[in-house]
Amino acid sequence: MLKVVLVVVLTTTLAQALPSCGGGGDEPTQVVGWVEAKRLDPSNHTFLLVINSAEYEVPGYFYQQVEIGDLVKWDGMTWTIVKKRNA
Repeated sequence: MLKVVLVVVLTTTLAQALPSCGGGGDEPTQVVGWVEAKRLDPSNHTFLLVINSAEYEVPGYFYQQVEIGDLVKWDGMTWTIVKKRNA
């Protein structure tokens, strides 16, 4: 039973990290998930969030607003906070 759960979790994580080959490429990438970590990359001055075990570069204003534990969404154009961790 534990092996089945582990395979499902790993497969889901991998599916979130890899781009889909469907949709013809004109659909924006959607990301919805909980912020697991925040970090700055000093080598190229980028703001990074770890969501669903994958790193995403975000604008500075969003990086300042979001906290670890928040549920966030990327619709292909805009980052939004769906739910704050305190709410």
